[in-house]
Amino acid sequence: MMRHNWLIYLLSLLLTASGASAQEVFTGLTRNRQLEGMMVMTPGGQPEGMAGMTRLKAAAAEEPVALPFFDDFSRDSLYPSVDRWSDLQVFVNNTFSVSQPSMGVATFDCLDEYGLLYDQASDLVFTADRLTSRAIDLAYPAGDSIWLSFLYEAGGVADMPESDDSLTLSFWAPDEERWYSVWKAEGYTVSGFLQAMIPVTDSRFLKNGFRFRFTGHASLAGVLKDPSRSGTADQWNLDHVWLDRNRSRNDTVIHDVAMTLPLRSLVREYEAMPWRHFRQAFLSLMGPALSFRYRNNDTIVRNVTRHVTIKDLSSGAVVRDFDAGTANASPLSDILYDAPLLYTYNTAATDAARFLVTASLVTDDFDRKLNDTIRYLQRFSDYFAIDDGTAEAGYGINGQGANNARVALRFRSFIPDSVIGISICFNDAYDNANQRAFDIMVWADDNGQPGAVLGSAQGSVAAPGGEINGFVTYLFDVPVRVTDYFWVGWSQLSDKFLNAGLDLNTPNDGRHYFMLSGVWQASQAPGTLMIRPVMRGEGSATSSDHGTLINDLFTLYPNPTSGKVTLLPSDRAPHDFLVDVISSSGARLLTLDSSGRYDLSHLAAGTYILLVKSYEGLPLSLLRIIKLR
Repeated sequence: MMRHNWLIYLLSLLLTASGASAQEVFTGLTRNRQLEGMMVMTPGGQPEGMAGMTRLKAAAAEEPVALPFFDDFSRDSLYPSVDRWSDLQVFVNNTFSVSQPSMGVATFDCLDEYGLLYDQASDLVFTADRLTSRAIDLAYPAGDSIWLSFLYEAGGVADMPESDDSLTLSFWAPDEERWYSVWKAEGYTVSGFLQAMIPVTDSRFLKNGFRFRFTGHASLAGVLKDPSRSGTADQWNLDHVWLDRNRSRNDTVIHDVAMTLPLRSLVREYEAMPWRHFRQAFLSLMGPALSFRYRNNDTIVRNVTRHVTIKDLSSGAVVRDFDAGTANASPLSDILYDAPLLYTYNTAATDAARFLVTASLVTDDFDRKLNDTIRYLQRFSDYFAIDDGTAEAGYGINGQGANNARVALRFRSFIPDSVIGISICFNDAYDNANQRAFDIMVWADDNGQPGAVLGSAQGSVAAPGGEINGFVTYLFDVPVRVTDYFWVGWSQLSDKFLNAGLDLNTPNDGRHYFMLSGVWQASQAPGTLMIRPVMRGEGSATSSDHGTLINDLFTLYPNPTSGKVTLLPSDRAPHDFLVDVISSSGARLLTLDSSGRYDLSHLAAGTYILLVKSYEGLPLSLLRIIKLR
């Protein structure tokens, strides 16, 4: 997990004149794909849309809630609990904060309950998300010492609120049918959660039918004259809301041990990958431990037993189940525990597989149990994924000179395979402003950055997906054969921001590059670009049809060379072929015939790629050569 105040960089870009030179841009979202199209079930077992959910909440709100009122947002839901809350606008998640005391926070942003940017959103401060409690029976005397406490955080991993933005708290006086403002936090730059303690002593509030409401006041980080760059901003995270009697100002301790951050993949490098690739290299790919994080929020030492279960969803069988040790957790401490994992995924499934990984805590009887268990779905399908599937921001290249800019993310193929398409999560923009054409591309690896172009396809248009995570798959006309490390991405055809999803919780670890003016540069993006190669999985390591790259078809010597080289075909290689000489920047310098003897002495010293291809243009083999002075 990671934390970045990435808005500082964004603002420096937005304040630049519209004619500024091309550069990377990071911005907020204009749509939450996870909320869009959410369904609930009617009592009869039929799905209902958002209107149905609203009706269910209205019906549930008729009976006042008794004290204590408590919610730490650890339920497995994207919306606030119907048992406690009467509206839907905040987003319940576990990815917009890195310091939550327990799994789950309620995030206030500029997106409504449908996951769409508010109609009234602008670069001026406006009323955005609200979170309103159900009616509460608070008919108690003032002497009962009733306090409302909660934890709040500005920004989290996303956009820090500015000084004019705020999070406010209001109390409802039932007899007067009126809201009173009782607390306000203005935008600031302090990291982490702060605690608020609010007494409820005024007789106008001590009634049956009392409510309280949190409201986020926000402004857009983007500028409306460039709609593709405008997005949500000014996030606040809320946690551990507790209203009860017999409390005091000093009643601030959370007597709870809880899971905190999400589980991640047990496979090195990837959140998802093709099953056949994993089985080829599972010994090196399988991590030695299951890492999970929990926190002792108490001020005393707490004893905790850790437990791990892995279930093969294709068969329904539990394939691993064990206690991962018992230990004392120090007061107010965050624990990162690596549960030793003497196991590797295996199943009778042949093409795809899914495993449910569950980590849980065994704690004292008085400890809350709902936040003691966390789950992760390990997917093996037909694609590679580094991102965690949730975008917290947007990414793109923008400005004068950005046309022909290229963006690439590095992957590794563990067996010879073909890329048939690229899935990209594009964010929404005002009036579909980012729906512009681009080319999808695959590059070979050249010493840790993109090298020779292996394949491309023209005519793609950036468009948000209809499914929950917003991915759209763009296909190649001819599958692109890859081996070992390779890069996938796009070449844009205009200087406008395309706004692809950016996962702020996964560091890119040097796997993300972009090209401007013919030069590849390491990206400064504070996360991982949400782009995934889709693999074909057809053909063997010895076939050369459909553009299969087989690097033992030809032998190249001497290498390194000061000038003259010989390309010697194997018995399986075709007699007629062409050879493209490609620079480290991906530019094709010259095309050679099939004579097999070439003089490269006129080339500058450096690393080059020789792409051997058929006369029809299908790639046959890819060789790297070092040219000496």
